[in-house]
Amino acid sequence: LSEICRCGLPSLYRQGIASVASIIQNNVAVGFGDYVVASFSIVARLAMFINSAVIGFGQGFQPFCGFNYGAKLFARVKKAFLFCVKVTTVFLFVVAIIAFIFSPQLISLFRKDPEVIDFGTKLLRFQCISIPFFGIICMGNMMMQNLGMVGKATFLATARQGLFFIPFVIVLPLLFGETGLQVTQCSADLFTAFCAIPLSLSVVKRLK
Repeated sequence: LSEICRCGLPSLYRQGIASVASIIQNNVAVGFGDYVVASFSIVARLAMFINSAVIGFGQGFQPFCGFNYGAKLFARVKKAFLFCVKVTTVFLFVVAIIAFIFSPQLISLFRKDPEVIDFGTKLLRFQCISIPFFGIICMGNMMMQNLGMVGKATFLATARQGLFFIPFVIVLPLLFGETGLQVTQCSADLFTAFCAIPLSLSVVKRLK
């Protein structure tokens, strides 16, 4: 029971803090207008659609990682992790370029309001800057969670929407207005990636 609860902590914190972050984001966005709230909703759906493919890929990696780590086949765990990071990063990089180019068309699929299209296009394009880094964030988190590194996994799970996003979504709009609001998620993702890369590499180096 203890082991199950410990290994589930990162997921609990990730989902819980994401809900809190969403509430705070909506409260801040309302102050700028309904078109901003609508834009965030649309971009969140598009981002989730993209990220879901990576999460699904990672869920295929998780049992492979756990079984091989338990069998002390550490080289296979390391090889699988690096393979997954490469595949997801290339996939996300291609998707980010496509989404960046066709941002207005993607936003207009949901709403024809010019204000929503204009704000949403900028918001999505800023998001595209950090999309390629979601692979290393997701795979690193899943690897640590599966290897029982609860502290590191929990930190990484809470960093994106908690440690970075919540302060950014409160402070950046005060400093830079709508632009500050548009760069919030991108900034949080980039800072999380800067944490995920050295953390993941330190774990991989131990897999000998």
